[in-house]
Amino acid sequence: MSFTSFADGTRWSDVYTSATCAFLAGTAMFTADFALTLRLQTDGYGGIAIAALIIAATLPLVVLSPVTGRLADRFDSRTLMALSGLLQVAAIVPMAFTDNLLALYGLVILNACGTAINQPVVSALVPAMTRREDLPHAVAMVQTGTLVGLAAGPAVAGFVIGAHSAGAALMLAAGCALLRVLFCLDIRTRRGGIRRDLAAQAATVKAAWRLRGDKLLTAMVFGLSAVIAAMCAVNVLSVFLVREVYDATESMYGLIKACWTLGMVAGAWIAAAVIRRLDRDVQLAWMLMACLAGVGLMCFGQGLPLFSVLLMVPLNLIGGIFNAGENSALGIAVARRVPEAFRGRANAAVNGRVNAAQLIGFLLGGAMSTLMDVQTAFMAVGLVSILIVLACLPVIRRAARADEAPEAGEPAPAAKRALAAAAALGPLPPRGW
Repeated sequence: MSFTSFADGTRWSDVYTSATCAFLAGTAMFTADFALTLRLQTDGYGGIAIAALIIAATLPLVVLSPVTGRLADRFDSRTLMALSGLLQVAAIVPMAFTDNLLALYGLVILNACGTAINQPVVSALVPAMTRREDLPHAVAMVQTGTLVGLAAGPAVAGFVIGAHSAGAALMLAAGCALLRVLFCLDIRTRRGGIRRDLAAQAATVKAAWRLRGDKLLTAMVFGLSAVIAAMCAVNVLSVFLVREVYDATESMYGLIKACWTLGMVAGAWIAAAVIRRLDRDVQLAWMLMACLAGVGLMCFGQGLPLFSVLLMVPLNLIGGIFNAGENSALGIAVARRVPEAFRGRANAAVNGRVNAAQLIGFLLGGAMSTLMDVQTAFMAVGLVSILIVLACLPVIRRAARADEAPEAGEPAPAAKRALAAAAALGPLPPRGW
């Protein structure tokens, strides 16, 4: 199966279908994870158990990233997307019929394996559907599908559990995963598969791109990963902040968590409009740092002694806007700097580091739940995030100088060598997040 793309224009029907699949994938994943989180909290488990659940959902994204990136570049995208959905169905359905904690962790890991396969495939496939000038719009549309699903997942889980049970929410998640399998079969654009000239193409650019060889992109990934490690520490504690500090209901917790994602929906389109006006890659780096600082401020605000839990709604909305901005900035930076033949592996490499940072944050959050007051933890993490951004600014400045102004006699930066190698192979569609 060879690449199936086109040169006449953007295939918007595939973009719309991909956005629908992203919505269903996000709804399935976050409904299941949120339902299990509420189940553990209701059954009396503490922060360590919830942190372990989140770690189980993230570990495959880190461990399998070298494998899933190569799969995305070498095998048919439609087949991989369908298999990932079926794997998630097989994992979610048994969750509704067991209360054994170890069994639940194993099923969560299996569900995450489906996500680990799907992510680099979709990230590499979207650019093949679009022209370069349409890429920000297409990426925002697919991100919106994912984010609406992410927002719907916690809200649906909260309301369904309140009205019925956690088992009903899990069965709904399984139905969404199965529906995604059917929709992905309608995507005509295909990528991956075995093709003779694909091996020659990869060999031509074999040494053209490595993440560690791109100093600017490495600095961006480092800054984002460090802040994510800090932020994920308090994600473990968010259920206790809402449910115990403010004595709010499960439905209110679902609404507050959904507000962050709703902010990301708006932020994805705002970021797309801003990025269309940013011609230099270093501008994307500065945008990333500004958004990371904004997320830190919103985290600090949630730790303040608010007189009403409803004040967390605008804080989460604004935080979500900043969160979408940082994701888009990094995603488009990768799009501009990675050759087509390495898109799956590049996405997996970046996401692997970011997800590893999440694991560190979750472990830290479990420890913080036993050592620190919840509100104090939010304020401390917000301040640490801002300090991380300040520490990254000189690194970004040096990387930008090295990237844009190499000294005489030195070879061009890694990103320019990658683009030159890609140009030798003919026009290649841009990379998306």
